[in-house]
Amino acid sequence: MSAQDQLLDGHRISGGGSARLYLDGEEFLNFSGCNYLALNDRPELREAANVALNDGSLFTRYLAPAYGGIDAAFDEVEQEAAKLYGTESAIYFASGYLIGFAAMAGLRDLFDVVVLDEQAHWCMVDAAKISGAEMFRFANCDEESLRQVLSEHCRNKRPLIATDGAYATSGQLPPLDAYAELAARYDGQIFVDESHSAGGVGATGRGAVEHFGLRERAHVGTTLSKGFCGLGAVFVGSGDQVEKAYGAPALRGSNPGSPLGARVSAAALRLVRENPEMCARLRENADYLRSGLRALGLEIIETPAPFVSFTTGDFDFMRSIQQALFDDRIYVLHSNYIAAGPGGTLRLSVFRDHTRADIDRVVARISELLKK
Repeated sequence: MSAQDQLLDGHRISGGGSARLYLDGEEFLNFSGCNYLALNDRPELREAANVALNDGSLFTRYLAPAYGGIDAAFDEVEQEAAKLYGTESAIYFASGYLIGFAAMAGLRDLFDVVVLDEQAHWCMVDAAKISGAEMFRFANCDEESLRQVLSEHCRNKRPLIATDGAYATSGQLPPLDAYAELAARYDGQIFVDESHSAGGVGATGRGAVEHFGLRERAHVGTTLSKGFCGLGAVFVGSGDQVEKAYGAPALRGSNPGSPLGARVSAAALRLVRENPEMCARLRENADYLRSGLRALGLEIIETPAPFVSFTTGDFDFMRSIQQALFDDRIYVLHSNYIAAGPGGTLRLSVFRDHTRADIDRVVARISELLKK
């Protein structure tokens, strides 16, 4: 089996995509995917979807925002995003791939060059190119590498330091506190794509910026289709920044999405804001899984991200572990995503609705497989 072949090839998937997944109608204990807060069964989200279905809304927004008018569904999700993140305003759009485009358009007057982590998501690379600013790269989560790039290229130029909040393969958080000091020294800004950190990182689930307690020079965008179990994405900021983001060609020239997705996303954002204990439960589960895997002698990094990754042996050995777990009706991901390496990595997503027994089960089975 090659790195491009997947165990799910040919299988029909159903279910909510959190602790339980159904493949061809059979129940699996699931440790894959990104629905970290497991909001899929919350009645608030289903009621929000019914509102959109029953109020006569189209399945896409009638007109792009550039043509004016207020759409209640989109206005609601933008207000909820601004409330959660404590900002003046927010812009909602159809895909998380547009996060960087929105941010760099919104912040364009505040930077001269983009300084980008080498493992930042592809959307950030594309957005940096479209911004028209010079782009420089630094080593992943490496403060000293960033320091050197800034010293060489930003003596008279304001940098936008762009990074993921949690890296999708490793779960590593960048040292944003150190980045903030460097940004201030060069009169720069920081932009953080919180797509894999929102919902699971920070006391109230707002992500890595909250985790590090940053107040100034830090700007945020996030998808709503992972931790929040919604659809689309947001960039939050001042009214002026959001107004500039609306003018980004990638946003101005595309439909911003579905009213149904906007209603569900608004309900999810409100639910997380009003129930921060859900984020705490998710972190407890993730910490419990990390502890269990470390006890097996596996090298597990310290991170508050809601997923755990490890490598052991070569590609074939890790694929055999995945297959054996699959045969026991446990699904984990053998990932070949960004920075996974030639052998890939075993990546276990953690969900709020996992029980201790669920986690004990997968750890015990991995322990048996490592001894073979």
